[in-house]
Amino acid sequence: MLQDEKTILGVLYGTELYGRERENIESYKTIQSLGWNVKVYGSYREEGGGAVGRKLAQHGLLEGVLPFGSHFAFSYFRKIKGYTKRQFDRIRDCSKIIHSAIKTNRARALVIGSHTEFLYIWPALLRNRIKVIYRVGDGPIWTSRFHLFAMKRLLKRADSIAVCSHFIAEECALLLPSSKPKTQVIWNIAPDFGNTSLTIESEETNSKDLRILYVGQMTEKKGVRILIDALAEIHERIPFNCRVVGGSKFSSKFEQEIQHLIETHGLKSSITLVGRVSDPTPHYNWANLHVAPSLYQEPFGLVIVEAKRAGIPSIVFPRGGMPELVNHQENGWVCETADSDSLCKALVECAQAPLDEWGKNARQHQKEVFSQKRFKEDWRQLLDKL
Repeated sequence: MLQDEKTILGVLYGTELYGRERENIESYKTIQSLGWNVKVYGSYREEGGGAVGRKLAQHGLLEGVLPFGSHFAFSYFRKIKGYTKRQFDRIRDCSKIIHSAIKTNRARALVIGSHTEFLYIWPALLRNRIKVIYRVGDGPIWTSRFHLFAMKRLLKRADSIAVCSHFIAEECALLLPSSKPKTQVIWNIAPDFGNTSLTIESEETNSKDLRILYVGQMTEKKGVRILIDALAEIHERIPFNCRVVGGSKFSSKFEQEIQHLIETHGLKSSITLVGRVSDPTPHYNWANLHVAPSLYQEPFGLVIVEAKRAGIPSIVFPRGGMPELVNHQENGWVCETADSDSLCKALVECAQAPLDEWGKNARQHQKEVFSQKRFKEDWRQLLDKL
């Protein structure tokens, strides 16, 4: 039976609940709350779409899974036997499923969250004039002509472009100037983890101590090593405790390196590697200072909004969209440069700052600018254009 014409389809390549995946799911939940029938296809690279599929199913959003393969790379085509045929088979199969879903549901629009998803379903978009909403959560990969080509084609095909920051809007306009008129900035909101009853063991911590928190992926580009180096530099001057929350099955080697670095600096009693958690809320509630020392051009910085919701000011590096989220010396600190020296200076300054006041400002900023109400209204405006 044909469905009504207020159906929106979505595709989501990721299977792990990282920032981009959580942001897309919050967008789908919001579109659903606006009265749309939302049907999202996850990835069968993991059973049932992995953690992403389970989260989508929890909210009644999961329609099925697509036979996505790996990320596209020329080196794979050259070096992996049979890879080219497998990828073209996957493109054919993904496109068949999406084409059928468009026709069966008489879908009004299709939401795409990355050019990787676009590469798997582009034949379906050639066959259908369905409206495309491109939700841009990552900037162009400027070092890859192939990925630049794919993103440029998606920007051109999209009828509406929802970007997560002004930084990403500028990056898209740089890649394709004609995309600017159809681009709307929709800042992300903190996800609902749904485990608000979680608690952590209480610790005896001097109220004057800095309680520093890092939340995020355990990779070099996130600046974890620089954070440890900066803490080693200040540990004899400023009392602190630090928790590093994050990790995955893919980052165990890096986590071991960081643990060794902590021990080498004699900081084992001051820094705790918590590992990956399903809900970091209790750790935000413990902290009085959040640090996001990313070395790469962060599209947004979801952890900053999560910290704001908990009433915690953030130290950020001047990278990508992160400086948009922090009012310097009002609800956090924007470092001058992205390095250990600048982070040391920020930590020393914040140790003397009115963190309680900054935290209140951060929570108010979240309520005013990064609220569900604002997010919903932004999406309403975009969808009204369909």
